[in-house]
Amino acid sequence: MRWRTFLWLLPVLMIGVAPWEVRAQSSLDPGQLPKSTVFYLAWHGTPAGDARKANSLLALWDDSDFTPVRAAIIEEMVSDSTAAKKTQTAITREELAQYASLLDNEFVVGYLGDSNAAKSVELDSAGGKWNGMFLVYDRTGKETTLTKLLVQMRKNEKDPPEISATSIAGIPAIKVVRKTGTSYWAEDGSYAFTASDPAVFAQVGAWARHTAPADGGLAQTAEYREASDLLKGGMIELFFRFSSIKEIAPDSNAGGFRLRSLLRGLRLETVHSIAGHLAIDGARTRMQGAILGDALSGTLFDIWDAGTDAPPASMKFVNANTVSYQTSRINLVGIYELIKRALRSSVGDGQSSPAEAVDTMAKVRLGMPLSDALGLFSGEFATLQSSPTLDPAKQVYMMGIRKKPETLKMLRTGLGDYLAGEQTEGDTTYLKVSEGGIHNDAGTASWKYQYLAVTPDAIVYSNRRETVRELLATRKSASDSTVALPLTWQAARDQFPKTINGLSFLDLQKVDWTAVKERWNAESRKASNGARTSRKMPQGALSSALEQLPPQVFQRHLHLTASGSWKDAQGVHVDGWIE
Repeated sequence: MRWRTFLWLLPVLMIGVAPWEVRAQSSLDPGQLPKSTVFYLAWHGTPAGDARKANSLLALWDDSDFTPVRAAIIEEMVSDSTAAKKTQTAITREELAQYASLLDNEFVVGYLGDSNAAKSVELDSAGGKWNGMFLVYDRTGKETTLTKLLVQMRKNEKDPPEISATSIAGIPAIKVVRKTGTSYWAEDGSYAFTASDPAVFAQVGAWARHTAPADGGLAQTAEYREASDLLKGGMIELFFRFSSIKEIAPDSNAGGFRLRSLLRGLRLETVHSIAGHLAIDGARTRMQGAILGDALSGTLFDIWDAGTDAPPASMKFVNANTVSYQTSRINLVGIYELIKRALRSSVGDGQSSPAEAVDTMAKVRLGMPLSDALGLFSGEFATLQSSPTLDPAKQVYMMGIRKKPETLKMLRTGLGDYLAGEQTEGDTTYLKVSEGGIHNDAGTASWKYQYLAVTPDAIVYSNRRETVRELLATRKSASDSTVALPLTWQAARDQFPKTINGLSFLDLQKVDWTAVKERWNAESRKASNGARTSRKMPQGALSSALEQLPPQVFQRHLHLTASGSWKDAQGVHVDGWIE
């Protein structure tokens, strides 16, 4: 029972299933999992009929032109890449469709921590090393298809496993021993479930039988209750109990480096969980999630900037030709101080912190303390793409700055011999920077460059000089406060909170999908030809299907992706969709 392969197969097929009616209520309630649950991913199903047809992403998947890609994805996942291809049994299109239909039913995959309750079950696996992974699948009406898939996987295995019957916590099970480890599989009533540890198997078996734990289960934990609003109404829900990291971290002290002390220095207790869900919302496929906790100063939440309600500085570079735009703000000084505190706590008394050596090297290299250098940046990082073909040469990157003269001085000192040219025009200074080359007394011989433009509030850079200049030619002046967003982008922006620290758009209707496909195929062939210099590399089913895919299928269904992020006292939140 190659349950790991089955596990990887399911998420890939999540949207590639035949229409079905969503259950009024999930029969697998993750809230009743044991309190020791570290994380879980639950799949609950998709809508049927008109609701499915109205969704852009599902309509793309259901499009007849996309059929070869659907089949290729399933074939790639079912086939065992470690087995000799000539020994594998060919899979028919009808069989692939049957396997895809397994997603008619729900499943939950997750990991249980090594709690005292788990240790009460006698282990019969060699070594006793804890492995909390599990999978539970509702096989109702899919018993024959599931068995057929497992047999297919077994045939394609290079090294057949050893199989024997056993019983765990009163549940008849199959023990499967491979070179990579041991797992247990059972089909009990409506459910099939598997785990690598007998203790985990016993607990998920009881959960699948809807036997409520005596302590009330995961739903009674503070982390789950805090995240409950993010775990409702989706096709998929995800929950990760972040506080469990410090419970499973080894108390190592190799070379004087104390891991648990490091984790305490990061104040992990202030981060409670990561939670979210994916849901169908009309034409949109929407994802909402958060890192929840106590967003206090001096904690991991210092990574993210508090955000602003003013338009990001990079927004002045957005114009009518912009295909994609992404901006985010992080707290560079806060990250640096957090790392320093954590590293200081990880060494013993009287020992020098690694952060002190970094400070010394930075001061020598940059001519100023690292904290001062980081303070020259606003923390905003942005990317813009103006090419309908998504040409990497047209990709532009931007970093926000606060003081141009000081920033230029630091760049000149830090780049040293890599600075190959400098020119000032108006309020903008252009730098030509070598990516590498041969250094000697005569200088540096280089053949690849990055081109930087330092403006009063930003560093704009690309690997093409013309790309940088084209973008700067379209920027709005500092006195122009007009928000430079297309109407559809602005409508999406208005759905996020006023104060944000991240924003992203991709106009899929502006993409020239035919040209993108041609370029992708050319690059794929070039890479493949390079790999064949020593031996022949066969082309996979998925690559072949993508090469034959009519590019218009994307234009028919996909319009826009948008997302926003923000930080508040409860944590960092993200909301986004594709339509």
